Amino acid sequence: MKKLVLVESPSKAHTINKYLGKDYIVKATVGHIKNLPKNSIGVDIENGFEPKYEIIKGKEKTTGEIKKLAKNADTIYLAPDPDREGEAIAWNIKELIDEIKGKKPEIKRVLFHEITKDKVIKAIENPTELNKSMYESQKARRILDRLVGYNLSPFLWEKIRMGLSAGRVQSVALYLIAEKEREVNKFVEEEFWTIRALFDITNKHKNTKKTGKEQATFALNIEGDLVKINGKEPKIENEGAATELKTELLEIGKNYSVEEIAKKQVVRKPPSPFITSTLQQEAAKILRFSVKKTMSVAQKLYEGIEVGEVEGVSGKSMGPIGLITYMRTDSTRISSEAEGHVKDFIGRIYGSDYLPVGTVKKKSKAGADAKKVQDAHEAIRPTNVSLVPKKIKDFLTPDEYKLYNLIWTYFTASFMSVSIYDRYSITLKGIGRDSQNDKSKEYSFRTTESVLKFDGFQRVINENIRTKTEDTENEKKEGDTLPALLKVFEFLSEGDPAVIKKVDTFQHFTLPPSRYTEASLVKALDENGIGRPSTYQSIISNIKNKDYVTTTTETALRRSTEQAKATSSPANAPKKGGSTLKFKPTELGIIVSDILKAGFSDIINLKFTANMEVKLDNIEKGLMSKNDLLTDFYDKFMKSFNAAKKNIKNIKGTSEPTDIICEKCGKPMVIKMGRFGKFLACSGYPECKNTKEIVKENTDNSAAMEETDEICEKCGKPMVIKMGRFGKFLACSGYPECKNTKPVPVKHNKSKISCPTDCGGYLTEKRTKKGRRFFGCSNYPKCDYATWTLPAETKKETGEH
Repeated sequence: MKKLVLVESPSKAHTINKYLGKDYIVKATVGHIKNLPKNSIGVDIENGFEPKYEIIKGKEKTTGEIKKLAKNADTIYLAPDPDREGEAIAWNIKELIDEIKGKKPEIKRVLFHEITKDKVIKAIENPTELNKSMYESQKARRILDRLVGYNLSPFLWEKIRMGLSAGRVQSVALYLIAEKEREVNKFVEEEFWTIRALFDITNKHKNTKKTGKEQATFALNIEGDLVKINGKEPKIENEGAATELKTELLEIGKNYSVEEIAKKQVVRKPPSPFITSTLQQEAAKILRFSVKKTMSVAQKLYEGIEVGEVEGVSGKSMGPIGLITYMRTDSTRISSEAEGHVKDFIGRIYGSDYLPVGTVKKKSKAGADAKKVQDAHEAIRPTNVSLVPKKIKDFLTPDEYKLYNLIWTYFTASFMSVSIYDRYSITLKGIGRDSQNDKSKEYSFRTTESVLKFDGFQRVINENIRTKTEDTENEKKEGDTLPALLKVFEFLSEGDPAVIKKVDTFQHFTLPPSRYTEASLVKALDENGIGRPSTYQSIISNIKNKDYVTTTTETALRRSTEQAKATSSPANAPKKGGSTLKFKPTELGIIVSDILKAGFSDIINLKFTANMEVKLDNIEKGLMSKNDLLTDFYDKFMKSFNAAKKNIKNIKGTSEPTDIICEKCGKPMVIKMGRFGKFLACSGYPECKNTKEIVKENTDNSAAMEETDEICEKCGKPMVIKMGRFGKFLACSGYPECKNTKPVPVKHNKSKISCPTDCGGYLTEKRTKKGRRFFGCSNYPKCDYATWTLPAETKKETGEH
């Protein structure tokens, strides 16, 4: 008799079948074979919340083949994925096999954490038993979701319109997006100014480092940013205050000196290997992969890829092999075997200097977060670190290569040594008099530079995934052309007199909060303990498919007020900015979220949903029964449900009168609820079917029509400043006939700064994706000029000498 191995994926079956040989039959169930019914709640509430699973429509042929094969097998190995959902599939298969009359085969559970020949054979040789507690936990989750969805969805049909849906976790994700939109809408832009000065520093000290001889007096030039006034961070709120402060600084031009010269060593620690949520986040940020795409590609890498001959690894074709470990995990734990392999690899390829001192321990989350970690699996890592991405690139699709490269790189980097920087800083101090109270006034300027002394783990990241536009924290490697500060650093001494030669003032505006991307939403869900990383894909798909959110392209060059005020002078400027899709709730999404929050505030909230995840974990650990959890939840839920049905206003089919007149028939228009939210419709319907979008007024009417002396190059009309979701921008006053827009220029002493490339554009303030400020040309992408600091030619343009 042959042995039967049942997995859920055909590609996994194909890979495993080649490992096990002729004594085994490997069959795929193609996912779940049973589910709750579509047309009824499918839960016997009165009898212990027992689910009424049924064979999924279309799976009859598959289940028939499984029964037939099972009759002729002595041993059946149930091998769906090693997680709760996989355990539920395994139990459903067992229930199917139990229906067979006569002699029953022996049933074993095997867990394939990685699909390689050695690991598969080892798992088959060391089977385990089905985990009833894990299955009960998954049943409880499924029943919870059905109880909520089967009651809340009809509730929304009654209150708003047909076709809507709600879910226990989905509704909390929508709530996060809706609340973020409220923060954006409440945002009020604030103006602030920063000041940078150029100093001449007179030096009369010995340069023993270079010659050991007395040097002639000479002047050194240093730029510094104003960081403190009388020991406090300066708050310069408008142009008048900036101009007044500039005058004060120039008046005490000779009363400056070098207060502090500092050099310290700082280290950056390597990243942790990926767990599911961090893989989803980094793949979104670095590769621009959606959560759905990330998990789909990762599944293929886990289940097996045909790999041919690999130089330095195998002199013949390797055949099908799983390239990564199981990709649904919330633990950063790494096996001692894998740790030994990667350390040996790092030592051979990069040298012993790149191995950290002492033992590297990759632990799961600590503290409060530890409660959320199941720790059933290792972190996501390559199954063989010697399979360097570039060596197997020809065997992978472009997307498979990108994701495998990301996983391999982060895993390898996680066991490498720290990166070491030398950070240099110079602080200059000036003493003046406060004109208002005739007291002394102290001004502090600072300039800093960082030099990368030893790249450590960043070597493998730089070689594999770092892009040219990535912010590198002012870093320069030793041996590169040194930044200006370092050229003069060794010549300076504390107390050296300094003269302020020039003061520049720069205007800025605070930016609104950033809406959620898929990556940041996953991060928020994970940090709040909402759902499991394996469920984030379906959560995001649901809120998108139900038209609760739309995606809008937002610039990635943004930062907070605090970040914006901290200026710096990095050595290398990025050449391009980035953009990404962000979630913006539709009006329908906001209405749904508000109604659910109003009626079910004790259930649709972050704390309750996170606590529910802890309780589901306790069921899996055997610390709590499924029925206790469900009984407690259902009683509270139905109490809220009955109250909400009674108290929440029904807006379905209602209309709100307006004083807007229909231009087609002359009747007043009314506000109605549609698929995407509220819209204007003619009250003469059905005779007149005119509809219009509701035009919302800008929250800042003064900013909406602020006049400028800029002329639109397309139509010749004046440009005005308007407020958009990213802050102020220039728009043609001839809108809607002319829809020309431009970024607002950076002002330098009341004049805008022309691009040094003479392309005809001007400089605007932008942000890297990590939030740091730089200046870029308004003609981007035609002109990709960018700089961390304003060009020296600025003083020529403004007439300064």
